[in-house]
Amino acid sequence: MAAGVDRGERPGAVSKAAVSGADNSMQYVLDRLADGPRGQQRISDAILLSWRRSADAGLIPHEIRAPYDPDVDAGGRLRWAAEPGMATVSGDLEGVEVALLLADDRGHVIERWAPAGTASAMDRIGAAAGFVCDEGVVGTNSIGGALRTLGASVVLGPEHFADGLTAVSCASRAVTDPLSGRLLGVVNMTCARRVYSAVMPALIGRVVHETQQRLIGDSGVTATALHAAFLQARRRARGPIAVLDGRHMFVNSAGALIVQAADRAVLWDWAEPLLGTTSGRATSTVTLASGAQSVRCEAVSDGDRIAGAVVWLGTAGTPISATNPMTDRATQWAMLTVSERSVAEHVANGLTNRETGSQLFISAHTVDYHLRQIFRKLDLRSRVELARVVAEADHRTGR
Repeated sequence: MAAGVDRGERPGAVSKAAVSGADNSMQYVLDRLADGPRGQQRISDAILLSWRRSADAGLIPHEIRAPYDPDVDAGGRLRWAAEPGMATVSGDLEGVEVALLLADDRGHVIERWAPAGTASAMDRIGAAAGFVCDEGVVGTNSIGGALRTLGASVVLGPEHFADGLTAVSCASRAVTDPLSGRLLGVVNMTCARRVYSAVMPALIGRVVHETQQRLIGDSGVTATALHAAFLQARRRARGPIAVLDGRHMFVNSAGALIVQAADRAVLWDWAEPLLGTTSGRATSTVTLASGAQSVRCEAVSDGDRIAGAVVWLGTAGTPISATNPMTDRATQWAMLTVSERSVAEHVANGLTNRETGSQLFISAHTVDYHLRQIFRKLDLRSRVELARVVAEADHRTGR
C-alpha cells in the first residue's frame, strides 16, 4: 500500500508535514522528468493535475507498490463480454512486450492477456490480475485516468507518478454498460516504453466496441432495436434521455447522472400506456430515485410494432431540454473533463489552437481534439457559441 499517509490524523486535518511532503513529492517528479534522458518534456495539464492529486494523497513516488487482492470477479459479465476481443488483439501482438488488462470499476485488475515471455515483467509492476490500479493508491496511470474521466487515457513512461511505472507506457478506455450507461470497468494496454505506438489506443477502442456489442447482443433482438433508436436519439438530444422497454434501458451521459437502474420500471410504467398517443408528448412528472423529473416520450418502432420508448428528462418545474438549453448546457458543462474545460476557457478568451496549446503545454492537435469533443458534448457550432457557454459557466460559479 502507498506510504506517506498519516492514518492517525483527525478527519479533514492537513498537517504542515503533509503539505511539505506533498510539495516534495511534486518537486521530485518534476526534477525526475527534467533529469531524464530526453530532458525537460512538455506535460499536459491533465497529467500535472493528476500528479498534484497523487502528491496531495500522500503518495511517495519511490515507495508506491500496487496493492494486491486475489478476490477478483473473473466469472462476471464484463470478463465474459471482453474475452474474445482481448484474446484476439493479444494474439495479434504476439512477440511484443505488451499486456492487455481488464479492470473493474474500482481499478481492480480482473484478468490479463499477454504473449508468452512478458508475464514476469508485467508481474513486477503490478500489471496482473488481483492488483489494484486506482490513482489514489498507485498515482498517475491510465487505468485511473479512464476511471476518472469515463473515457480514454494515455500515460507515457515518465508521466507516471510512481518510479516503478516509468519504464512502461499505458493506454486505457472505460467500458460502460450499453443498457444503463453505468461504468463497468476499463480495458488497458501496458507495454515497454520503447514499443509504445499511437495505434494502441485504437486497438483498445476496438476491444471496447466489441465488448459493448457483445453486451448488447446478449440482451436480445429487442435490445438491439432499442440501441439503434438510442444512438439516433442521442445525436439530437441536448439533455438527459433514456431509451427503454420492459426489460432494457439505455441512457446518455447526462441521463446517467439522474437515472438509476431501478428507475427503469418507474419510467416504463409511466411511458407504456402513453405510447402511440399524443399524451406522451406533453410534459408530465415522475419521481425517480434522484427526485422529481419532468418527462415526455415518443414511441420506438420496430417494423409495425412498438418496441419501446424514448424519454426526455428534465428537472421538475422547468421546461424539457429543447426549450431550456441553458439548463442542459449547465449539465453538459459539468460532464466535460478538467482538460476540456481548460481548453474551452482559453479558446473562449480568443486564443488560437496554437496559443492555447502553448499555454497548456499540449500540442495544437490535442487542442483540436479537445475542441471536437467539447463541440460534440455541448452541441455547439462555433467558437462564439462556446464563448457564451463559458460566460454562462463563469456567471453560475461567480467568477
